[in-house]
Amino acid sequence: MHGSTRPARPVPLPNRIRTVVVTVAGAIGLACLLGWVAIVTTGLSFVVVTTGSMAPTIPAGGLAITHAVRAADLHEGDVVTVPRRGSALPVTHRVVAIDRVAGDRAARSLTLRGDDNETDDRDPYVVRDAGLVLAHAPALGTVLVALTSPVARGLTVAAVGALVAWAFWPDRPRAEDA
Repeated sequence: MHGSTRPARPVPLPNRIRTVVVTVAGAIGLACLLGWVAIVTTGLSFVVVTTGSMAPTIPAGGLAITHAVRAADLHEGDVVTVPRRGSALPVTHRVVAIDRVAGDRAARSLTLRGDDNETDDRDPYVVRDAGLVLAHAPALGTVLVALTSPVARGLTVAAVGALVAWAFWPDRPRAEDA
């Protein structure tokens, strides 16, 4: 025989746990990166709906995914997000009427109304493009706001730092290795 072969030692449980945790964290990080790339390359945006004016379609705290489209391509019944005059927050409502704007072939005057509102918005919105709502989900806006808060970001940085330190912390030598 050409020497003795030692049976392979089983991987200790802490090392297996470490491998699983680091793999899961890496997969989550990769999914976030791929999601960001998809959003940037497709021109999608997330809009958090803060009021109940679109309930029950999109309740307060809902998340809408929008895609920028030319105003000329909109139709009555579309749900859109447009800038609100005098406010940093946009408005997300349903299109109830579309009118051309004299002297500007690309612009449209949109009459909007929230699904839960009994009357149209007071003033029309004159836009050249708008965010067309492609999909929406209740409560995900609240989750997104919570996850992007300064406290959540700080905790995420601390957790990732601890995970990296733990993943690369040297193992203690075992008695049989000595």
